[in-house]
Amino acid sequence: MKKIIPWVILIILVCLIFYPQPSRFANTTIPKMNSHVLNKEIRLQLPATMQIVENRIENRHQLHYSAYLNDEQFALRGYIQLWQIDDLEHYLQKSKEMSTFDFYTYSLNNTHIGDFKGILNSWGASFGESAKLSGKEYWLHTPNQKVLRIVFLTKDTHFNEEQLKTMGTILSSLNWLGEPDMSKQTYIEIMGEN
Repeated sequence: MKKIIPWVILIILVCLIFYPQPSRFANTTIPKMNSHVLNKEIRLQLPATMQIVENRIENRHQLHYSAYLNDEQFALRGYIQLWQIDDLEHYLQKSKEMSTFDFYTYSLNNTHIGDFKGILNSWGASFGESAKLSGKEYWLHTPNQKVLRIVFLTKDTHFNEEQLKTMGTILSSLNWLGEPDMSKQTYIEIMGEN
């Protein structure tokens, strides 16, 4: 019996040392999500607390569809839109030049979400004397030659962990209807700004 006790202590110590550390999102919870189909083309999960206002676009020059998202519980707003844009990088550069925002951070990076490839536009801006706003805009090429824009906005200089977790859950659920293999979904973890 005395020979077993040191082995038990050693096993417990090894388990404690190699026990997986909690994720950086351990203190946040995934909100209750509901499935939504937008514009008969986009399927995704959105928080049950999120309000969705769809806007029909009559004069479809570049913008073909728009839905406004607002979730007061997570202090998260945004848009889901479908655009017809031929040169996305040029369009995003021109948009920045014409913006009335005073950007203090701005980046354009290639991104990949499931089968969608595109550009992530991350930015922080001031407008007015004291108002701050942060945004993450996912501009994703779709199978039908349109560009899907998913925008997340918050009234702060950065997104908090709960917002990032919620955004990752939404993006992970993104499906283009008619996509043959739904098992290709991957979880997208949005990293916080340092």
